[in-house]
Amino acid sequence: MILSSWNINSVRIREELILRFINKVKPNILFLQEIKCEESQFPYLFFENLNYDCFVIGQKARNGVAIAVKKDIKINICENINKKINTDLQARFIMIHLVDHNIDLCNVYVPNGNPVTDDKKFEYKVEWLKNLKCLLESYIYGEKKLILGGDFNVLENFKDVKNFNEWKNDALGHKKIINIFREIIGLGMFNVIRKFFLPGEKFSFWDYQKAAWDRNDGLLIDHFLVTPNLIDKINTFDICSNFRGLPKPSDHVPIWMKIDQISE
Repeated sequence: MILSSWNINSVRIREELILRFINKVKPNILFLQEIKCEESQFPYLFFENLNYDCFVIGQKARNGVAIAVKKDIKINICENINKKINTDLQARFIMIHLVDHNIDLCNVYVPNGNPVTDDKKFEYKVEWLKNLKCLLESYIYGEKKLILGGDFNVLENFKDVKNFNEWKNDALGHKKIINIFREIIGLGMFNVIRKFFLPGEKFSFWDYQKAAWDRNDGLLIDHFLVTPNLIDKINTFDICSNFRGLPKPSDHVPIWMKIDQISE
């Protein structure tokens, strides 16, 4: 099974790139963040023609998350948890359950939190991450299988950007945010990229400004986190960096991983 994740930065204008990615990687499941549309405007037919069912929590013109799943995969929607996490009407979280594998999949778009001088925005990010941590605790302590993926908007390691000192006063590099993210990992979650690459070897985001892509001035802020009972099943992880150099790109690129056959 191949799982992928991509902050697409407006799904309706990136269909050509999504098709190119699907043809290249052939994911069984695709997490999308920042789809920037309501459910009624999501391009269901585009994915239907590619043999995917889509599960969407949208929001007008901003935020929004979706999961595209191959039609032969049986899933349930975790409606109660989705409502609990998205209580403020910001569409940033969606969870589904893989019935045949007994695995829960969470797609997250963590708040940016900037500027840090705006107490409302920054503290909203802090509380959002704390709520996510509380949810994950029950999975770790119950030895359940969980995959958490998406755009985390955090620089967990100082090498996840070229000059970390420039980000210490940004909500992505703020020590309070990093500490909460590390507390989440400290519950027992594994950050999949660290199994395959050293910090600084891969980025997942290049800003549209200041020729960031041309200078390879990137950040690693997109991740897959998994419970301990799954990490040994993951045999491949990669980031499709070249998608940032294609016409009309998102500022993020797709990440993906391959998982060995999982018994229930």
